[in-house]
Formats: sequence, structure tokens, C-alpha cells
Amino acid sequence: MKIAFSECPPDESNYTFPYHVWGYLEEGESVSSAYRQGFLPAEYDFSRFYLARSIRVKLDEFSSSSRMRYVERKCGSISDALLTRDRFEFSAEWHEMVEVYFSVQKISASYRHTRFLQQIDSPLATHVSCFVDESNGKPVGLVPILIRDGISQYGIPVYDPSYRTVSIGNYIMAATLHRLRARGVDHCYLGYCSDRGSLYKTRFPGMQFFNGRGWSADRAELHFAISQQDLTGAPHLLSSPEYVKDFGEVDPSSLNSKIYSI
Repeated sequence: MKIAFSECPPDESNYTFPYHVWGYLEEGESVSSAYRQGFLPAEYDFSRFYLARSIRVKLDEFSSSSRMRYVERKCGSISDALLTRDRFEFSAEWHEMVEVYFSVQKISASYRHTRFLQQIDSPLATHVSCFVDESNGKPVGLVPILIRDGISQYGIPVYDPSYRTVSIGNYIMAATLHRLRARGVDHCYLGYCSDRGSLYKTRFPGMQFFNGRGWSADRAELHFAISQQDLTGAPHLLSSPEYVKDFGEVDPSSLNSKIYSI
């Protein structure tokens, strides 16, 4: 990949000079190679990627936990299907469900609404994971899905808000992971884990996150990273003695490190 560093505002008082890492595929490189190196698509035509604390599930290690089985029982009337995008009719009924979902969202609703509509009609949406309540025929959930080069990405999910009482969001994600595993997909990428509100993505067997050096399954490391990000004056993790001691495998004085294989 070709790499560019887009500068962000510095925190000079703590000698922190951040850059946002952008990636561009070179001729002959697969989209999956970007994902496996911790990048996610910044553009849905895969013309640019960004490096982030990406979350993925190693699907040969994925299975239903007791909590997931409980949710599956509560959602017993809901059927699911994984369809190629050209076989899915984005009808007025599905559009109405999407509009209702975003009308009750409180965080970044307008932005995510726009991104969802862009995503579902983009090269990222090779497939859709769709959910219908068989007891009344109502659409209850929809997720754009990428399946390509042995990997997949779980897009922006939408669902009927009246089904929150049966944990519909968790059910949609778990059922989709089961479908992808059955298709022989290696990994499903769930986006990035930016804060505690994103930790729902990490509750599945086979979870891994990109820590800047490779893929880690250490939830304690992930929680430590999240705990530091809102602290005033917190250093980069590799400059934090506590992080290095418990998770980093790095000598910050010499930067001799064990770089994980991606």
C-alpha cells in the first residue's frame, strides 16, 4: 500500500503530534490486504482507506454464547437471509423502516443516515443481511455487507426501534456472523471501536482488534486503550510505562519491539 499521513491538531504541551494514516491500494493489491493491515475504507469505492482501532471476528472461532442463545430465543419469529445486493429490493417498506430508525437516533443521526444510504448502493454492499418478522411480515433489520477476497465487512445496521426490547441489534449481528461463517468467510470486520459505546462489537468469541502493531484478542488491552483516550495529557500508548509493561512488548527507550505478523 501507499501511505499518506494527514496531520491532526497537535497537543504541544504534551509533545503529542498526531497524524491520521491514510492508505491507497497499489496495482494488484486486494481489498482484503488493506483490511488485514488494520485499515477500513474511507471511501466506499475503496479508493482510500484509514488506519483505525479496527474490530474483527475470526469466524472459525465464532460460536453462540449462552447470552446470544437467549437473544435468539427471544427473536424466534424473525427470519434472516443473506442476499446479493442485486437480489434485494429496497422497497418503500424497507425505506420506511430506515427512516423510522434514524428519526429516533440521538447520536450522529443525520451523518449516519446519509452514510447508510450511500453505503447500501455502493461497491461495499455486495450483499445485504435482511430480517423479517414472520408473524406479521414486517421488515425489522437491514445491514449492508461486503464479501470479497475471503473477508467481509459488516456495514451500518438499521432496525425497527420497536424491537429493541428483544435485543434486535445483537441478534442481527450474531445471525449475520453465523451466515458468514457458514459461507466460509475468514474474518468479518465490524468497523472501529472508538469508545465504550462501541464495546458491543467485541462481545463475540473470536474477537480481535488492531492495536497498531497487529491483531490482539486481549480485552484488557482494549479497555486500557479506551480508558486513556479522554484523559488530559495522556501520552501515546507506546510512551505509557503502564501500557508497555502489561501489553506493549516494547522497550520505549530503544523502540525495540515485537511486531506481530498480520
